[in-house]
Amino acid sequence: MRQDGRCVALVLGGGGARGIAHIGAIEELESRGYRIASVAGTSMGALVGGMYAAGALGVFREWLCTLDRYKVFSLADFSLSPEGLVKGDRVIAALQELVPDVRIERLGVPFAAVAADLVSGREVVFDRGGLYEAIRASISIPSVFRPVHRDGMILVDGGTVNPVPVNRVRRTPGDRMVAVDVCGPYAGEPGQRARASLNYYKMLVASSQIMQRQLARFTCEHHRPDLLVELAADSYGIFEFYRAAEIVEAGRRAMREALEREAVCCAG
Repeated sequence: MRQDGRCVALVLGGGGARGIAHIGAIEELESRGYRIASVAGTSMGALVGGMYAAGALGVFREWLCTLDRYKVFSLADFSLSPEGLVKGDRVIAALQELVPDVRIERLGVPFAAVAADLVSGREVVFDRGGLYEAIRASISIPSVFRPVHRDGMILVDGGTVNPVPVNRVRRTPGDRMVAVDVCGPYAGEPGQRARASLNYYKMLVASSQIMQRQLARFTCEHHRPDLLVELAADSYGIFEFYRAAEIVEAGRRAMREALEREAVCCAG
């Protein structure tokens, strides 16, 4: 068992396309000699974390970076269902072409994904079963993706209950918990946001970000990570997947700056 502080229990938060930043964060960690021993994620964090645990992060990254606006739109299989605008089947099918489905218990790295059950109002943690079933449930943004119906549950995006699941990652003696929150404090000018025109979509997104921010802060106060890396919630839109390469680099930069700040504090 490694005891040198280089073993990481990694937690990846939700945030739509901003979650692509997790890829850069992981690459920066590994380039500095850290070994990721376990992963837990919510929503896009569950997707990136699942791809990492399956040993397919590089392939996934390459695919994401090919997406332009047209390709992103083509992945949206719109539905007439009142449960959500998008079925979500097309996205999962595209992912399965890259990486075949596998049971979570057989992944090379312990993995957990978080979803929420609309029936009971409870958090649901997937740490066994099919990888894509877990991911599909965790990314089901209410009103956008149709929820997943399973065993009497109606499962939606885990960000509604646990946006940065620091209490769901498997720990090992001597590890360090590193959490990446891509719904961090706003970086833009408050006055500019106050003057911005509002619509239904912007109201929904802003309200969701506030809720997730408060939930994440509460959870992190009770289960403090050793290192918290934050990307501002207003840095990228939740559907800007066509900016993947840029977002990957933003994640790499955020991790690098967080590690450097920590090193300075330790040296002082």
